Amino acid sequence: MYDIIGDIHGHAKALEKMLIKLGYEPTEKGYVHASRKAIFVGDFVDRGPEILRTLDIVMQMVENGSAYAVAGNHELNVLCYYTKDEEGIPLREHNLKNRTQIKQTQQEFSEEKGLKKPYLKWMRSLPVFLEIDGLRIVHACWDQDAVDFLKQSNPQNRMSKKFLRRIMKEQGVEFEALMLLLKGYEFKLPEDMVIKDSYGFKRNSFRIKWWNSMEGESFHGLAFGNKFKLPTYTIPPELYFHIPNYKANSTPVFFGHYCLDGQAGVVAPNLCCVDACLANGGRLATYRWDGEQLLDQEKLVLVK
Repeated sequence: MYDIIGDIHGHAKALEKMLIKLGYEPTEKGYVHASRKAIFVGDFVDRGPEILRTLDIVMQMVENGSAYAVAGNHELNVLCYYTKDEEGIPLREHNLKNRTQIKQTQQEFSEEKGLKKPYLKWMRSLPVFLEIDGLRIVHACWDQDAVDFLKQSNPQNRMSKKFLRRIMKEQGVEFEALMLLLKGYEFKLPEDMVIKDSYGFKRNSFRIKWWNSMEGESFHGLAFGNKFKLPTYTIPPELYFHIPNYKANSTPVFFGHYCLDGQAGVVAPNLCCVDACLANGGRLATYRWDGEQLLDQEKLVLVK
């Protein structure tokens, strides 16, 4: 069946180690498996030491039919950084924060200038989400309303230049739908609360679980995949907002994004986060799915 592989972030050696461990064999056309296919949940670029090598491996597997892949928020960031609007202005501002986030990718692109365009073109070809053979794949969050909206507004399910220019200019419902799928729900903090992320940048929001109601939850209990401490007291009702809960009998969803370290894997009976925080000293995670609707933590494979 399928091996769902988490965020790689340029760690090609760990990826190759994982593929060998899973039984994929290297060929002239890339890694292949006799009876299984890989599915990558995005975030191939940034942070790691071998970004172009990582892209090569994944691209070859997708092209030879031994893998599927979806886009992550880091692919979106890179695409917007290098894509300009009709007036020649980059869709993503070239400020310190944005340059810092894509520093390693930018450096490798500068060393191989002739390859930047083909890699960007391939990233634009990646679907935003996948529904295949009884499972769903998305980088961060499966929000059915957002999926349905994007199916209508962007039927190609790709981040083309035209699509990116439109959503970045309008910053409307279409933009918000894409952000939900690639970045998940975030809780905006009261104005008197300020936190800093792992890069030292100030944050006024934090990532949250998108499959449970926040009613009666604490800030700490609602949080998911953040690298900073949050209060343990209950969230005041006046700060609640609606989250469309993902029902336990719905199609299994696999996602990455949240850098869970030792907590990666099955987070609900039909939900699995395969991001074990490889980019920050963790491990690369894969879930070996064989059609089961109730997911099993024992089917998670990890490598350094």
